Amino acid sequence: MKQLLFICALCLITGLSSFAQGGSPEYKDGMRIKFDSSGKKYIQFNTYATFWARHTRANPGTAINGVQKDSWTDFSIRQFRLTTYSQLGPRYLIVANIGIDNQTFSSGGSSGGGNTGNGSAQFQGTLGKKPELYVHDLWNEYAVLPDHKDASCRMNNVSLYVGTGLHYWMGISRMTTASSSNYLALDVPLYNWPLVDLSDQFARQIGVYAKGHVYKLSYRWAVNKPFTVLNQPVAYPAGAPDSGYAVDNNAAGGLSTTGYVAWQFFERESDFLPFTVGTYVGTKKVLNVGAGYYYTASGTTTQRSNTATAALQEHNIGLWATDVFADIPFGGNTSNWAFTGYSVYYNYHFGPGYLRNGSIMNVNAGAAERYNGVKSQAGFGNLAPIIGTGTSWFTQAGILLPKTMWRSAVRVQAFGEYSWQRFQRYGSNAFTYWSCGSNIFLDGHHARVTLKYQTRPVVVADRQYTSRGTFIVATQVSL
Repeated sequence: MKQLLFICALCLITGLSSFAQGGSPEYKDGMRIKFDSSGKKYIQFNTYATFWARHTRANPGTAINGVQKDSWTDFSIRQFRLTTYSQLGPRYLIVANIGIDNQTFSSGGSSGGGNTGNGSAQFQGTLGKKPELYVHDLWNEYAVLPDHKDASCRMNNVSLYVGTGLHYWMGISRMTTASSSNYLALDVPLYNWPLVDLSDQFARQIGVYAKGHVYKLSYRWAVNKPFTVLNQPVAYPAGAPDSGYAVDNNAAGGLSTTGYVAWQFFERESDFLPFTVGTYVGTKKVLNVGAGYYYTASGTTTQRSNTATAALQEHNIGLWATDVFADIPFGGNTSNWAFTGYSVYYNYHFGPGYLRNGSIMNVNAGAAERYNGVKSQAGFGNLAPIIGTGTSWFTQAGILLPKTMWRSAVRVQAFGEYSWQRFQRYGSNAFTYWSCGSNIFLDGHHARVTLKYQTRPVVVADRQYTSRGTFIVATQVSL
């Protein structure tokens, strides 16, 4: 019955393609209020929301809300954003971005809300209601050397913008500052945000940044103060497999620095906002090669002798990556095929044995009482190892099918992904996952349906014992 309901929901969502012919082809100005006749002073509003319907095979031994489950089907709000940016003149900009993330039927609710919000994991109320609206971005910016020459549309060879606040001008990789409104493959691998919601606020930190370009080289660099995290190391018996691993604790930490540069071989991408594009849907020819880093001193700790009373030993966090992004239309304007590809290599150092398990929208999952079989070391629900001291390689590619296949504005893009990771915690063992799916663009990224199947590793005895998968149907509208 549950599978039948899920298929019906899929058919209903996919049926929305009939509205494609009524969509506007361009949303260049969004919702904009102009403050002068020239249009150079304005405030603009952009908003979007992403809805997921999914069926997930659970990790072995999982209980959802205390009931043993091999799988679950649910609906969720993956993202909602309301962004405003105010151009107060040719040199001044204010950006504010608020929203919610990850509301499911049993997670994502407001903390301490009892029956009106999140009643805690002890089942003393509901868990998924009234998610908290919070600030994602809030920064001011000044154009020291603007992109454009005065009274001209010609581009300067060198530009420099300086900003302050809670910002997303972070380094490491292109995908570290990915826009969640135009992903190629519905979402990200999560390890592109190595600090997420620990020493950053949903991949943002508070500080000062500089960004711009030098000829074909785009750059961004920032000095920030990481958010405080005070996890305590856990002492294990001598010889235990998890003996003496690092945890996030930056009580003695200082400032962080982060940066990213990319050489743009073909068309230049906009850096008006920090959000990088996942796919241009055949509208832009781009080929970029980039590299970035993040560093902060004393970001994690271990205990010197692995005993509960031992002094703490501090470890620096040093992260770097290199990547390549291509979005190449071909076949002419009539058919407008396009290839989109992205590949990135990450090298992470958080301290000895550091490992973080996680997932996108795990529900209220725990251990089943009467289960005696193998269990994933990552935990229950859809948890898997995602971030740790070690190396990761991620690649995705997509093909936009030609316009001539449909007599409407609908575009279809098939995609696939592959992820390979090796964590110091697990020695020489590697962990992989793959995904495949397609985007149905009803009106570009402004009205989109995505279908995706993705696997994840199940870890037993420090190895990838097997894989479990999730099937997702997502809708997104962006204005």
